[in-house]
Amino acid sequence: MDIILVEDKESDLEVQIRYQIMNAQVQQLIQRIKSVDVKIVGSDNGEETVLNIYDIFYIESIERKTFIYTKDQIFRSSKKLYQLLDELKEFGFVQINKSCIMNIDVLDSVKTLFNSKLKATLINGENVIITRTYIPAIKKWLDGEADLYENENF
Repeated sequence: MDIILVEDKESDLEVQIRYQIMNAQVQQLIQRIKSVDVKIVGSDNGEETVLNIYDIFYIESIERKTFIYTKDQIFRSSKKLYQLLDELKEFGFVQINKSCIMNIDVLDSVKTLFNSKLKATLINGENVIITRTYIPAIKKWLDGEADLYENENF
């Protein structure tokens, strides 16, 4: 893949993708480019912050409250978990258990646990649990990235 950058002070930002066939790699590239413009609002001690979605590690619902976790901060969202999943699923966010969605791009490794669950380790060292109901969705996203697995039986 070649990347060609052209500075043109007269025009707006434009991205052009040339491909031989539309495949999963091209579709992921398109989604990543589109995600640059997607923002989520989170609040911390009453102060609202606009978050880029690629800074979000996971989003969790606890006792009817929704929390957004970044590398080192936690924000509160006024939206429900299902609303955020609807907004973010095309950008690599997948549901991993009943109360949590995760940004697949921050996944570092996956390990099988004894009770048909998976332990996902994120790039910041934090762990989240993937329950068996949601394992097929994770496998779909990770198809072709076998080096993430710590257990061959995954």
